[in-house]
Amino acid sequence: MPKVSARYFGKLRELLNTKSEEYEVPQETTLADLLLKHIPDRHGEASRTWLEEIFRTVRGEVLTSRNGTPVLSDYMILIDGKTPKLNDKLKDGTEIAVLPPFGGG
Repeated sequence: MPKVSARYFGKLRELLNTKSEEYEVPQETTLADLLLKHIPDRHGEASRTWLEEIFRTVRGEVLTSRNGTPVLSDYMILIDGKTPKLNDKLKDGTEIAVLPPFGGG
């Protein structure tokens, strides 16, 4: 089973009370699976807030696009420093970074 690490920044670091953690996930696990299932399962009390922060939601339900992919909010998700698709499969040693929306102008 692949081992992946997740790093959190900003508000999410405070919400989950950690800056990084590792997950051992089944083969064929996608980024969406990690964000929708594995992380919320580990952080029970914070799971609802997690989902509402990371994804666009309506009445607590995660919105999906026409192809069934969940719709991200303004957070940036990187896999090994690159912008992934939510249906990308995770490989052993993958590092996921979850970054808050950036302000500026």
